[in-house]
Amino acid sequence: MDANDKVVAELVQTRISVSPDQYKDVYNQKMHPILMAQPGMIATMAGVVTSENDQDSTKQADGATVLSLVIWKNVDSHIGFITGKAAGPFFEASMPLMRDPPSVEHYEVDGLQPSAFHSHYAQVLKASSANSKELLESVFQRHVATEGENKVLFSDCTEDASKKALVLFSDSDQFEATAGVLDKGTGIGKYDVKWYSRGTTSYL
Repeated sequence: MDANDKVVAELVQTRISVSPDQYKDVYNQKMHPILMAQPGMIATMAGVVTSENDQDSTKQADGATVLSLVIWKNVDSHIGFITGKAAGPFFEASMPLMRDPPSVEHYEVDGLQPSAFHSHYAQVLKASSANSKELLESVFQRHVATEGENKVLFSDCTEDASKKALVLFSDSDQFEATAGVLDKGTGIGKYDVKWYSRGTTSYL
C-alpha cells in the first residue's frame, strides 16, 4: 500500500488563551461540524488535558491545553481539508482562542475501532529515546491485556521518526497500564485527556 493511502491520525495540542469551557463551546458549535462534513474524515475527538506529567494543567497561568485527534482516510484527505474552502472558517474560529501555535503531529493508524472513538478518557504518552520507547512497548502490552488491542494507537511520528506516541483509550480515568511503570525519570511525556467531543462518519 502506498504511504499516501494509509489511514493517518492527526494529533494536535494547543495552549489556549480562554477557559476550557469557552474553547469547548466554540469547538462544539463551529469547529466540530466543519470537521464532520469533510470527505475522508473517519473520526474526530477533542478534549482538555487535565494533567501533564501528573501535574494539574487546567489552571496553569499560561493557559490550559486542549488536544484533538482526527482520523483521516489518508494524507490526501487531510491536505484536501487544509487547502480547501472549509479551512478558512475553521481557523477563523480556532485561532483567536490560541495562546501559542499548535503542535501538530501525524501517526499511521492500525487497528483502532469504534470502541476507541467512543471512549471518555485517553492517556497520551510520547517518547524519543530508545529506553523510553521500550517502556512504551511495555505499557502498550499491559493496556492491550486489560482493554484490548482495538483501544490503543501506537506509532512513529510521520514528521520525525525519532518520536513515538502511544495513545491509550478508556472509559475510566484510571489507566492500569501505566501504574508503577512511569516516573519522572523515564523521559516520557504523559498527558491525561478528558474528551468533550466525539464523532465518527465511518469506521476503519
